[in-house]
Amino acid sequence: MKGGLAALALLFLAGCAAPVAQRGPAWPAHAEDPAALAAQFPDSASVARRLLATAHQDGDSATVRAGLARLAAAGYAPSQATIDLLATHVPDAEMAALRLRFAANGARVQASRLFATIPAEHRLVEGIAWDARRRRLFAATVVSRALLVHDARGWRAVEGVEAGSLFGLAVDARRRLLWLASGVVEQTPSPGTAFRGLIAVDLASLRPVRRVPVDGPGSPADIAVAADGTIYASDPNSGAIYRARAGDAALQILVPPGRLRSPQGLVPAADGRRLYVSDYGYGLAMVSLADGEVRRLASDAGTMLDGVDGLVGHRGRLIAIQNGTSPRRILLLTLSRDGNRIAAARVLESNNADWGEPTLGIARGDDFLYVADAQWERYGANGVLQGEGPQRPTQIRLLRPANP
Repeated sequence: MKGGLAALALLFLAGCAAPVAQRGPAWPAHAEDPAALAAQFPDSASVARRLLATAHQDGDSATVRAGLARLAAAGYAPSQATIDLLATHVPDAEMAALRLRFAANGARVQASRLFATIPAEHRLVEGIAWDARRRRLFAATVVSRALLVHDARGWRAVEGVEAGSLFGLAVDARRRLLWLASGVVEQTPSPGTAFRGLIAVDLASLRPVRRVPVDGPGSPADIAVAADGTIYASDPNSGAIYRARAGDAALQILVPPGRLRSPQGLVPAADGRRLYVSDYGYGLAMVSLADGEVRRLASDAGTMLDGVDGLVGHRGRLIAIQNGTSPRRILLLTLSRDGNRIAAARVLESNNADWGEPTLGIARGDDFLYVADAQWERYGANGVLQGEGPQRPTQIRLLRPANP
């Protein structure tokens, strides 16, 4: 039976309530019981799939039926093999309606256009940034370990950065700095030489002017700059959230390791009191900047909110890039007036035929730019290329959320 449960879990992964407090529910402990976990994280399709797998193994048809209905309402699209496997639990007429809903969930929504193409020799592009004053696009590479800039000379590597694998980028326009997250993952070539921490590059000279290391084995990934110049960074491996203020010699811990499971994108709230954070397996959270308290960002939207890699603030709303869901999607999330809830969600793009794995994005005025094909699946340990066929160029695509 244990092997059967593992097989079902693979099928689910192939496609890749309590009263609410005024500030949103407390971020719960990570329960091991699937039913308790599903109650704690109602916006997570991955948690719902775990409960479904357990219910199928136990022959609990009522829970399977409820779980399938929940996934259908949340926008999830299971693989055909998963649907056929679970159909035995559901009456024919009900299953026929579910199949139609799942097919609609998986439909293509294509609203973006190609903005730029990064040549294939620049390996594993993760994050991007835009310098509005000089109209330059920057890109971070994981395997090439280079900061790239696109200007009148085309794409080129910025010299003298001396980083590890580069992940998130963020422009501090007021102080004319470009911040880079530098660290180590399995795909990092020569990991022993990699700097772990944040690097500030002067946008006038393109020279590093500040390095803020991580104490210990941490590795920052996504980053964001607040209005006062404080830098926030997530560590998806340890679960920590870091911050660096002016004068800090090392990254400070805002949320200690283990509180969040795998934090990814993060957005400072306009009120300067909160940080919105995506936890990859569970959904969206709010972090108090005063004391690091973590609460769930409650939602009235009724859609899945897990699997979010990139999270970006845009005109008072949030844009979420979901690459850990089926289908992969880009969502526009409207917040409540007090910023404590998601009031509505709209799918901007879904299952785009031009995508590989979309990762991180940035706001550029009314536009949203994002990496459409990072190609993580092509690289193994130490950045060794895997699989058949040549490396692909990386597409940067442009989406206009106000007119999808």
